[in-house]
Amino acid sequence: MRILKSLLTILMGLMLIALLIFWGFKENFPGKSISNALQLRLTTQTGIPFEVEAVELRWLKFITPEIALSTPEWLVETPDARQLILENVEMPLLPLIISGKALIHSKLHGGKAEIFTELLTWEMLDISLKGVKLEQIPLVTALSYASVSGSLDMSYQIENFSALYNKQARFPEGNLVGQLRNSQILFSGGASMLNLPIPGLDFSEVLFDLQLGPIIAVRKIQIKGSLEGTIEGTIRFNEKRPLMSLIDLNLELTPSPELKGEISSLSNMLRSFQCGETIKVNLKGSLNRLKFPTRNKC
Repeated sequence: MRILKSLLTILMGLMLIALLIFWGFKENFPGKSISNALQLRLTTQTGIPFEVEAVELRWLKFITPEIALSTPEWLVETPDARQLILENVEMPLLPLIISGKALIHSKLHGGKAEIFTELLTWEMLDISLKGVKLEQIPLVTALSYASVSGSLDMSYQIENFSALYNKQARFPEGNLVGQLRNSQILFSGGASMLNLPIPGLDFSEVLFDLQLGPIIAVRKIQIKGSLEGTIEGTIRFNEKRPLMSLIDLNLELTPSPELKGEISSLSNMLRSFQCGETIKVNLKGSLNRLKFPTRNKC
């Protein structure tokens, strides 16, 4: 019994010493210096301006109140503003110490974000979003021709993260899958495509599977709502002028009865693109200057 009491006394003493050491380190933790170095490193490596609030050391985790990503310089047509804001950012210490794995949790525009990578290899970066509200993202609200809303869940695995980190690649490559729920697109007054008015669109669900790279492969986008059907094809992204990105997309879409009523004035024109009730067309051109669509085979 005496030995057990001695062991407990020693253990409590060691825990007290560890706590005092931790508290002393915490009080003198160079959080602002770390955040400045991290901010400079991220901005230099990605070309995206980062703002990182002072990093704090808490029990078994690092935290920072906010990390903000602003408009890259090469997006010349996009307003200079903070485009994504990660709030209440946390990184647990145990996975970092035991296996060199960095796991970051945060809030993001009404939803949650999780970022994972292995610091020993930097081979890939996993990004997961859940419940992010599109209408709260500045990049989306800055659209001049439409207002967009909806709840976004997605998973994006960047496969060439090591090359990006070492500046051996410019564009992130990897698979992007997810879904958009209860989304709505309301076009601004006077908005048109091919000189025809565009009605508002509602979607209960949009499922997407994309392979990202210099050329974005749209493996499948499945839509349910005002329009139901699929979209497949490719997008050649233009970094400096996104609206001049080139698309080659095949659409198979069936309008809902409500949408048919709203576009009844276009029924004669749409009939030439229809196979039964389904519109089957190919769209080519740049986002800001589409060619007149051509009907695909029925």
